[in-house]
Amino acid sequence: MAEIITAAQMANAVGIDPETFREALRDSDFPWHNPPDDWTVEIDSRQHEAMRTVLLIVLLKRKRSTG
Repeated sequence: MAEIITAAQMANAVGIDPETFREALRDSDFPWHNPPDDWTVEIDSRQHEAMRTVLLIVLLKRKRSTG
């Protein structure tokens, strides 16, 4: 059985506000996400990889603004 992860879990794991992450995900306008569905995906799926990419961008933007 595949493991599931949420946007909030991903954000909390790296110290990002979950709402900030979800906003960035919404801005990405992924065709596979249907609002108002939760941001819940299978670990290691293509959707998970896409969310990880957005999370990395959020982290890099935060680093630039504080560093």
